[in-house]
Amino acid sequence: MKMGLTIKQSHMKKCIAEFISTHGYSPTYRELASISGNIAVSNVHRQVHALHERGHITMLQGQERSIAIKD
Repeated sequence: MKMGLTIKQSHMKKCIAEFISTHGYSPTYRELASISGNIAVSNVHRQVHALHERGHITMLQGQERSIAIKD
């Protein structure tokens, strides 16, 4: 079940979706930090994991570039 998102989480989800649409693969946390305007990669990590816990994205643990947007 999907839960609601904060403004920052919505922005992060949009950044992920746009990156995947443009490049055909998911971004790294460092790339997300750059395109989302976050200074710290740890902030990106926290937001991405919140998106995953709330059911808005999927990720394969231990694999790079495995973020996918759930519809």
